[in-house]
Amino acid sequence: MSRMNAITNNGSLATPDGSLRWLALFAEQTESTNPNTPPDFLHPFEIEHWQTLRVDKRRKEWSLGRRAAKELVTGMLHEKTGRLFNLRQIAVVPHADGWPVLALPEGAGVAAVTLSISHTHEVAFCGAMEGENRLLGVDIEAIEPRATGFADEYFTPLENQFLAVAPAEQHTTLINAIWSGKEAALKAIRRGLAEDTRLVSCLPHPLMGDREGWLPVRIVWDEERSTRPMPPLAGYWRREADLVMTLAFAPGAA
Repeated sequence: MSRMNAITNNGSLATPDGSLRWLALFAEQTESTNPNTPPDFLHPFEIEHWQTLRVDKRRKEWSLGRRAAKELVTGMLHEKTGRLFNLRQIAVVPHADGWPVLALPEGAGVAAVTLSISHTHEVAFCGAMEGENRLLGVDIEAIEPRATGFADEYFTPLENQFLAVAPAEQHTTLINAIWSGKEAALKAIRRGLAEDTRLVSCLPHPLMGDREGWLPVRIVWDEERSTRPMPPLAGYWRREADLVMTLAFAPGAA
C-alpha cells in the first residue's frame, strides 16, 4: 500500500482511563518515488494538505507521521470490530491550532480517538487512546549532544538538580529524555513549544542495566510560571537504539 518500506514497533500501556496504544515506524527509503506524487495511503483530505507542503523533506516527514498514525488506528479498529480498514479510509488532518485530528470511517466502532504524533530522523512515533479530547502527548528525539548551556536555558532548577546526581554516563540520554518529556507534556495540554519549557519539569527514571521497555517519568508543573491550573500528568519514556520516546497522559482517578 505504501511507497515506502518500513519497520514498525508497537505496543500498549494500561492506564486508569483505558489502553494507550503506541507505534514507532522506522522508514527504509529503498524505493524511488516521485516527489510530486502523493503517497497512495493518503486520504483525499490529506492530499490537499500534502500539496501545500513545498519542501520534499517536510512532505516525507509529514507523510511518515500520517502513515504511522493510520497503521496504529487501523490496528485499534481491527481489534474493536474485526474489520480491516484501508489506510486511505482514515484521515489525519491538522486542527487549526496544530494538533492532529482523526476522521474515522463509517463502521469504525468508536466515536473518537485522541492522537499525538512526533517524528525525527526518518522515524515517526505516535500514541492513541479511545475517546475525544484526552490529555495525551508523545515525542521522539535522537540521542545527541546538546549545545553548551542548553540545560541552563531550557531546563528548570529541579531538572538540573536531577541531572547533577544522575549517572554521568547517562547524561546525554537523560537530557534528551527530559526535553522529549517536556514536548510530550506540553502537547498533552495542546500548547506545545508555544509555552515556556520551564513551565514543566520532567524527571525520567535513569536506565537500569539491561532493562528494556518503558520507565516512569515524573511530571511536575511550575505553579509560579503558570497562569492557570494545570492538569496532573503521568509519563513514561524508553530508549530504543539511538532514540528516546516519551508519553504523557492523564493519570486518571487515584
